[in-house]
Amino acid sequence: MSDHKEKKKAEGEGLHDRIHNEDFQFVLKALLAAYQPILDEAVKLAKDPERLKKEAEGKRPSCEEEFALARRIFEKFLTRDVALRLIPEKNRQQLGPIESWQWCLDHILCCVIFGWLFCRGFRTFRVSVQIMNRYWICVRQALGTPVSDPPTEEQQHDLQTLVQAFAKAYKPYLTDQLATVEFPAGLPSDVLAGRIDCFEGKADAGAVFRRFLNADTAPALLGKEAFAAHSKDPSFRFCRCFCLCAIDFGCCLAGVVSLTDLIWCLLDFFRCLEDCFQPLICEITDPAPNSCAEAKFVVACAPLIGVEIIGTAAGLSFDHYTLQYSWGGGAPFNDAVVYPNCNRPPGQTTSNLAVFGGTLGYLDVTLLPPGVAEFTVYIDVFDSGAGHIQCTQTFKLRTTAIEIQAAAKVNALVAEDPFNLGSFTKLIKATNNPSSAVPELSIGGSFSVDGSAYTVGCDRIISQFVLVFFGVNPAVPVPAFPGAAGGTQLVPSQPVPYDDIPGHPWQSGCFPVITPNIILNGDLVATWATLNCTFLGINYTVPKVLPVPFWDSSLLNGRFVILLEVRDRALPAGTFPGSVAGVDQVAVWIDNQEPIAQIKSIGGISGCGDLHLKDYVGTTAEILGVAWDPPIVGLIPPKKPDDNFGSYSMGFEKNGDPLASGGIPPATPNTRVPNIWPGPLGGAFGTLANWDIVTALDGGAGPLPLHSPKLIRGDRCAYVVTLTVSDTTHVGDSGSVHTKGPVLYAINVINDIP
Repeated sequence: MSDHKEKKKAEGEGLHDRIHNEDFQFVLKALLAAYQPILDEAVKLAKDPERLKKEAEGKRPSCEEEFALARRIFEKFLTRDVALRLIPEKNRQQLGPIESWQWCLDHILCCVIFGWLFCRGFRTFRVSVQIMNRYWICVRQALGTPVSDPPTEEQQHDLQTLVQAFAKAYKPYLTDQLATVEFPAGLPSDVLAGRIDCFEGKADAGAVFRRFLNADTAPALLGKEAFAAHSKDPSFRFCRCFCLCAIDFGCCLAGVVSLTDLIWCLLDFFRCLEDCFQPLICEITDPAPNSCAEAKFVVACAPLIGVEIIGTAAGLSFDHYTLQYSWGGGAPFNDAVVYPNCNRPPGQTTSNLAVFGGTLGYLDVTLLPPGVAEFTVYIDVFDSGAGHIQCTQTFKLRTTAIEIQAAAKVNALVAEDPFNLGSFTKLIKATNNPSSAVPELSIGGSFSVDGSAYTVGCDRIISQFVLVFFGVNPAVPVPAFPGAAGGTQLVPSQPVPYDDIPGHPWQSGCFPVITPNIILNGDLVATWATLNCTFLGINYTVPKVLPVPFWDSSLLNGRFVILLEVRDRALPAGTFPGSVAGVDQVAVWIDNQEPIAQIKSIGGISGCGDLHLKDYVGTTAEILGVAWDPPIVGLIPPKKPDDNFGSYSMGFEKNGDPLASGGIPPATPNTRVPNIWPGPLGGAFGTLANWDIVTALDGGAGPLPLHSPKLIRGDRCAYVVTLTVSDTTHVGDSGSVHTKGPVLYAINVINDIP
């Protein structure tokens, strides 16, 4: 039987003894007695609907009432006798007389209340900060160093320190949730396979608390003087552990729906405190032994694709721990290790933050040897002296990195489809904002498609990947394509096969630089190519997956879906190419149409005609023409990026001299001319500008400086008027736009103003 199964069996066999233990019964009765008045009041209200309605009409529940309720329950529960009974009997003498660690007991009540309030209901981060502030005030009050009203400058600085630390501790939880929302493709299969239950995420709150309550925040939480006094106390480490256990206990109680749940919360509280007295604890709980672990995108440490190592590295004498890994019976390495704070070797090789049932670190799959699907991880836990324990876990790793991250170097994100409200899909947005009010961004020309195409592990390995595109109707929600069948390949030489032959090796390169041929966070517009190498004067070639690097979309206009399909096969020699391991897709608007720029007349004068300035004294010269951009599809009403007209600008030069020039204010610089949607134009023209030509060109009697754009009265000269029109399409990876012009229009200006 495995160690994991033996532990579970032992827990089951010991449950009866734990529940009927005298200390457990004492604490349970105290907890029930603390809850009893609250339950009795609720029962009375349930039996008296009129009173319930009056109380509800009287006032809405407030934060103060919630804090008061928490204190009312737990002050009655957490007495000195209960605290002593919570601590394992064999360890009570280890702490010494209760008077010596009374300071610790005094603020444990605050810890329970903090956990209970934090986990009650759906909380925003702002509300969580307010609860954390109450916790800080409670701790300072309990230690005899209350927060002033208003707080002193030093106390304000301490609160700022705590808020920043709390935000840092909270961020990994939020980013992990965001990652799940932005990449929900695997959730349906997880639901159907029963891999998600109602208790998932219970440890997330505990992880927030443990990241928050560390050596750096302790002085701000306790106060500098209290920290200086108590940090030297032998019970200081235990007190932090006691507080964390109490927070977890409060958090657990906040979610109970039955008295049975309450008992399980109390059992976990007892277990947690037992662990507090172990000199060193080392345990890896996930990945489970010989399990199939999945790599995932770790947004908090982006762009990390890693397998999360969960467990415990702690203990009363804990100082630090290290994380390493090996494969194939070889020596341990730490090259691919990433610690929970996102730091990694060689910059950080250990972590001095104890972990209780949380994230010990990650293995960066991009740095693991390709094609290897079984690893052993090692956690070594050290005290401040020579004490040291180690735990290991061997597991199979399935790395699934199938994602389109960007097109034309513009990030893709899951967002509401502006053309089909209520429908969510992966899009290319004008800004990195999922709001439906933020328009999509049209792209065009030749561009890259960045992402990852790799899956390996659990007796399967990637066999090939391919990029295809489908045309879609923008007026209906974007369909989810199950695979590449029916699509058109972006690169004719794709799919990119991995069939473990000399022509398609897992790793290759010009000696001594040998790198994997898989694509992780790279350009997916790639194929097998030949790399020319030279070594010791000998020329040779090696096969290598290299970017093409651009897909030429110039023949396309419309809305499309670019889809990545990855197939895998069974190890060691399953049928090639196997089955679809996963897909990812992004909806894109592709525009390869040039704007139209044309000048028809200036002041009614056709090109190369004579324009007399005397005819425009006191008025303007209307410039007629076209500054227009064809719609991509022409949906009604117009909406970006289907309507992706950008702007137009106008200018003039005297006799072609760029130094004798000026601007012409356009009439509607950001609107099509003529403003016709969706077209075609049908020979129509509109007003490009109403040019104050006399002010711009009349030079009076002169003389004029060199390169003056003006014209002396009685003189005449050729002028060139320019028009430039652009759209908003992101063309190529560079992000330039489609531009027409400058188009030139010549007229002969005669200054015959008297």
